[in-house]
Amino acid sequence: MIVEAFQTLEDKDNIDIVELDGPFPCTHKGAWLGYGCYLWDTRFDWAIDWGQFAYTKKQKEFIIGRTWIDISKECFDLMGNVQHQFDFQEIIKVMIESKKIKKEEDAIVANVIEFMKTKGLFPFKSIRAADMRNVKKYYFRIDSNTGKPKEYMMINQRVQICVIKKKDVLLRSFEVVYPEKYKVI
Repeated sequence: MIVEAFQTLEDKDNIDIVELDGPFPCTHKGAWLGYGCYLWDTRFDWAIDWGQFAYTKKQKEFIIGRTWIDISKECFDLMGNVQHQFDFQEIIKVMIESKKIKKEEDAIVANVIEFMKTKGLFPFKSIRAADMRNVKKYYFRIDSNTGKPKEYMMINQRVQICVIKKKDVLLRSFEVVYPEKYKVI
Protein backbone atom coordinates (compact mmCIF):
# COMPACT_ATOMS: atom_id res chain seq x y z
CA MET A 1 0.00 0.00 0.00
CA ILE A 2 1.23 3.46 -0.87
CA VAL A 3 0.24 6.34 1.40
CA GLU A 4 0.62 10.08 1.20
CA ALA A 5 2.51 11.25 4.28
CA PHE A 6 3.27 14.59 5.91
CA GLN A 7 6.06 15.80 8.17
CA THR A 8 5.82 18.92 10.33
CA LEU A 9 9.04 20.88 10.81
CA GLU A 10 10.11 24.20 12.26
CA ASP A 11 10.28 26.89 9.56
CA LYS A 12 13.93 27.94 9.44
CA ASP A 13 13.62 29.64 6.04
CA ASN A 14 15.61 26.85 4.36
CA ILE A 15 13.04 25.36 2.00
CA ASP A 16 15.63 24.33 -0.62
CA ILE A 17 17.52 22.22 1.93
CA VAL A 18 14.28 20.79 3.36
CA GLU A 19 13.06 19.68 -0.06
CA LEU A 20 16.47 18.27 -1.00
CA ASP A 21 17.13 16.32 2.23
CA GLY A 22 13.70 15.76 3.79
CA PRO A 23 12.08 14.12 5.53
CA PHE A 24 14.29 14.48 8.59
CA PRO A 25 14.83 12.11 11.53
CA CYS A 26 13.38 13.02 14.89
CA THR A 27 16.09 14.02 17.35
CA HIS A 28 13.86 14.10 20.42
CA LYS A 29 15.03 11.53 22.98
CA GLY A 30 11.42 10.55 23.69
CA ALA A 31 10.61 9.50 20.11
CA TRP A 32 7.96 6.86 20.80
CA LEU A 33 8.79 4.55 17.88
CA GLY A 34 12.55 4.98 18.17
CA TYR A 35 14.94 6.53 15.67
CA GLY A 36 13.57 7.60 12.29
CA CYS A 37 11.69 10.21 10.27
CA TYR A 38 8.18 10.68 11.69
CA LEU A 39 5.37 11.36 9.25
CA TRP A 40 1.58 11.54 9.54
CA ASP A 41 -0.22 8.88 7.53
CA THR A 42 -2.60 10.39 4.95
CA ARG A 43 -4.12 13.18 7.07
CA PHE A 44 -2.79 16.69 6.46
CA ASP A 45 -4.84 18.01 9.40
CA TRP A 46 -2.80 15.86 11.84
CA ALA A 47 0.34 17.60 10.56
CA ILE A 48 -1.32 20.99 11.13
CA ASP A 49 -2.40 19.99 14.66
CA TRP A 50 1.14 18.88 15.49
CA GLY A 51 2.56 22.16 14.15
CA GLN A 52 0.22 24.16 16.34
CA PHE A 53 1.07 21.99 19.37
CA ALA A 54 4.84 21.80 18.87
CA TYR A 55 5.63 25.17 17.28
CA THR A 56 2.85 27.79 17.32
CA LYS A 57 2.35 27.61 21.07
CA LYS A 58 6.12 28.25 21.39
CA GLN A 59 5.86 31.31 19.13
CA LYS A 60 7.58 29.51 16.23
CA GLU A 61 6.52 29.09 12.61
CA PHE A 62 6.20 25.65 11.03
CA ILE A 63 6.16 24.09 7.60
CA ILE A 64 4.75 20.82 6.33
CA GLY A 65 6.41 18.60 3.76
CA ARG A 66 4.76 15.82 1.79
CA THR A 67 5.98 12.57 0.26
CA TRP A 68 4.60 9.12 -0.56
CA ILE A 69 5.61 6.01 1.36
CA ASP A 70 5.43 2.35 0.35
CA ILE A 71 4.29 0.40 3.41
CA SER A 72 3.47 -2.77 1.51
CA LYS A 73 6.77 -4.43 2.37
CA GLU A 74 9.39 -4.10 5.06
CA CYS A 75 7.02 -2.12 7.32
CA PHE A 76 6.39 -3.20 10.90
CA ASP A 77 2.72 -2.31 10.75
CA LEU A 78 1.24 -2.12 14.24
CA MET A 79 -1.82 -0.42 12.81
CA GLY A 80 -2.92 -2.67 9.97
CA ASN A 81 -1.14 -6.02 10.34
CA VAL A 82 -2.66 -8.32 12.95
CA GLN A 83 0.35 -10.67 12.89
CA HIS A 84 2.71 -7.78 13.64
CA GLN A 85 0.51 -6.77 16.58
CA PHE A 86 0.61 -10.34 17.88
CA ASP A 87 4.41 -10.55 17.38
CA PHE A 88 4.81 -7.29 19.32
CA GLN A 89 2.83 -8.74 22.25
CA GLU A 90 4.92 -11.92 22.14
CA ILE A 91 8.14 -9.89 22.30
CA ILE A 92 6.81 -8.14 25.41
CA LYS A 93 6.24 -11.59 27.00
CA VAL A 94 9.85 -12.52 26.15
CA MET A 95 11.07 -9.27 27.71
CA ILE A 96 9.14 -10.08 30.90
CA GLU A 97 10.51 -13.63 31.01
CA SER A 98 14.06 -12.37 30.50
CA LYS A 99 13.55 -9.71 33.21
CA LYS A 100 14.04 -6.79 30.79
CA ILE A 101 10.75 -5.43 32.13
CA LYS A 102 8.59 -6.44 35.12
CA LYS A 103 5.11 -6.37 33.61
CA GLU A 104 3.31 -5.61 30.36
CA GLU A 105 2.36 -2.10 31.45
CA ASP A 106 6.06 -1.23 31.77
CA ALA A 107 6.70 -1.83 28.07
CA ILE A 108 7.78 1.26 26.15
CA VAL A 109 7.27 0.91 22.40
CA ALA A 110 10.71 2.30 21.45
CA ASN A 111 12.40 -0.08 23.92
CA VAL A 112 10.51 -3.10 22.57
CA ILE A 113 11.54 -2.20 19.03
CA GLU A 114 15.16 -1.68 20.12
CA PHE A 115 15.10 -5.07 21.86
CA MET A 116 13.83 -6.64 18.62
CA LYS A 117 16.67 -4.97 16.70
CA THR A 118 19.35 -6.24 19.11
CA LYS A 119 17.96 -9.79 18.83
CA GLY A 120 17.93 -9.70 15.02
CA LEU A 121 14.12 -9.73 14.90
CA PHE A 122 13.61 -6.41 13.14
CA PRO A 123 14.30 -6.48 9.38
CA PHE A 124 11.97 -3.54 8.75
CA LYS A 125 12.59 -0.15 7.12
CA SER A 126 9.58 1.58 8.66
CA ILE A 127 7.06 1.32 11.49
CA ARG A 128 3.38 2.29 11.35
CA ALA A 129 1.37 2.77 14.54
CA ALA A 130 -1.62 4.64 15.97
CA ASP A 131 -1.03 6.94 18.91
CA MET A 132 -4.69 6.83 20.00
CA ARG A 133 -4.93 10.57 20.73
CA ASN A 134 -8.20 11.30 18.93
CA VAL A 135 -9.84 7.89 19.03
CA LYS A 136 -13.60 7.71 18.85
CA LYS A 137 -15.52 4.64 19.93
CA TYR A 138 -18.63 3.61 18.09
CA TYR A 139 -20.83 1.28 20.10
CA PHE A 140 -22.85 -1.46 18.43
CA ARG A 141 -24.36 -3.42 21.31
CA ILE A 142 -25.33 -2.34 24.77
CA ASP A 143 -25.83 -4.89 27.56
CA SER A 144 -29.52 -4.71 28.41
CA ASN A 145 -28.84 -5.64 32.05
CA THR A 146 -26.06 -3.14 32.81
CA GLY A 147 -26.53 -0.51 30.11
CA LYS A 148 -22.80 -0.76 29.41
CA PRO A 149 -21.30 -1.23 25.95
CA LYS A 150 -20.54 -4.82 24.93
CA GLU A 151 -19.09 -4.22 21.49
CA TYR A 152 -17.49 -1.23 19.87
CA MET A 153 -15.17 -0.21 17.07
CA MET A 154 -12.43 2.37 17.41
CA ILE A 155 -11.92 4.73 14.48
CA ASN A 156 -10.09 7.96 13.75
CA GLN A 157 -6.88 6.64 15.24
CA ARG A 158 -4.10 9.14 14.54
CA VAL A 159 -1.48 7.17 12.60
CA GLN A 160 2.24 7.85 12.31
CA ILE A 161 4.87 6.24 10.15
CA CYS A 162 8.45 6.20 11.33
CA VAL A 163 10.77 5.74 8.36
CA ILE A 164 14.04 4.19 9.53
CA LYS A 165 15.61 3.69 6.11
CA LYS A 166 14.46 6.00 3.30
CA LYS A 167 15.75 3.87 0.41
CA ASP A 168 12.94 1.98 -1.33
CA VAL A 169 10.40 3.35 1.17
CA LEU A 170 10.06 6.96 0.01
CA LEU A 171 8.62 6.99 -3.49
CA ARG A 172 8.66 10.67 -4.38
CA SER A 173 10.70 13.68 -3.53
CA PHE A 174 9.86 15.64 -0.41
CA GLU A 175 8.03 18.89 -1.14
CA VAL A 176 6.91 21.68 1.15
CA VAL A 177 3.13 22.12 0.85
CA TYR A 178 2.41 24.43 3.80
CA PRO A 179 2.17 27.35 4.35
CA GLU A 180 0.81 28.67 1.09
CA LYS A 181 3.73 31.09 0.59
CA TYR A 182 6.02 28.13 -0.16
CA LYS A 183 3.77 26.28 -2.62
CA VAL A 184 5.02 26.28 -6.20
CA ILE A 185 2.43 27.62 -8.61
